[in-house]
Amino acid sequence: MVRKRLVLSLILLIAAYLGGLIPPYMKARRLEEQVSAGARQLQSCQFNEQLSRLRDDAALMYLAVSRKNYGIAAEHAKQLFDQAQQVSNTTQNQAVRSTLQEILASRDEVTADLSKGDAAVVGLTQSLLQKVQAVRQ
Repeated sequence: MVRKRLVLSLILLIAAYLGGLIPPYMKARRLEEQVSAGARQLQSCQFNEQLSRLRDDAALMYLAVSRKNYGIAAEHAKQLFDQAQQVSNTTQNQAVRSTLQEILASRDEVTADLSKGDAAVVGLTQSLLQKVQAVRQ
């Protein structure tokens, strides 16, 4: 009888311990999952914001070139290529990386043509704009 009481007490003690341990553990896991999902969503939004900046700079560069304002176009080109380099170095997406590498390959040519004020740069900037607009996550 004493042995049964001891075993029953031990079982109740273990059940009480687990009853106090399991709910906070489950809550902590659920909160961790929510934080992780929020972090992934934030990272995705930041990446999309970087791509938006790329598109803005490419569009502004093309607009400035079409208006023959090569100085302003050169400033936007610098921002475009710097941002493209940064995104290319940080992205895990190989398709995005390869497209950005194509864009970066034309950096010297575009910069040189803009500094010379060459009207042929319109075609290059238009091509860059199309490539940047094609980039998707």
